[in-house]
Amino acid sequence: MKVEGVIFRSGEVPKSLFKIVSGTVRETRNKTYHDLVSGDYVALLEYLLEEPIQENVVSTEETEIVETNWEDEYFEIIKKIVSLRKVITESSIDLNRIVLDDFNFGGTDIDEYLQQVEALLTLSAGELPDDKKEALNLIEGLDDEKILTKVNLVRKFIEKFPLEEEGARLLIETAAKVYIVLNDRYIAKSFLKKVLLCYSDMPEYCYEAIKTLQGIYKDEGNIIWRRYEKIAKILEVELRGNDGI
Repeated sequence: MKVEGVIFRSGEVPKSLFKIVSGTVRETRNKTYHDLVSGDYVALLEYLLEEPIQENVVSTEETEIVETNWEDEYFEIIKKIVSLRKVITESSIDLNRIVLDDFNFGGTDIDEYLQQVEALLTLSAGELPDDKKEALNLIEGLDDEKILTKVNLVRKFIEKFPLEEEGARLLIETAAKVYIVLNDRYIAKSFLKKVLLCYSDMPEYCYEAIKTLQGIYKDEGNIIWRRYEKIAKILEVELRGNDGI
């Protein structure tokens, strides 16, 4: 169908996935716009994550779009996500803002969007048992060849058993394994930050997560690692004090 003007409005959660046949569509996130052209998908991230649109998605000229679904377009969507990550990385300008955003654990930035979308598209796993012990045995019994399945099962574990200490341990262990085996720092960082969000009352695990994040960012050459280093030192002092040292 041919459209001109607003396709999705701010606050709307896309219920359909549209692919551009011809024309140009403009998306705006965090006050930065990105033009989509033929072959691109309109509001792809928001559609897959069922997230509301930040600002109106509009066609800047007469545009033809067709409705499709991610199952049929699986490989093309993966390529678009990789491409989008590259664009966002290369267009990052304000280093101070990026540093501050990294500590805004309550917010969802584009990097986290991409991690979650990749997880939705590339990871598959069966249902997790309702019994906690059985669930742990299933997850811990997976070898490195099934690391992606393990990632998805760990996500399900912390949703099903949100208050269990094993969740923090699994997140940290799996993050380290993903980083070492797959060299995927995006999923690794996502899991480690989830420890800080969901298990903030467990300082030992938070300390371990922060130290691991520090190492990952240092490997990247990203100066954010210095901030994690400072946080780690403060937390280390508190932990020693609790131990009576």
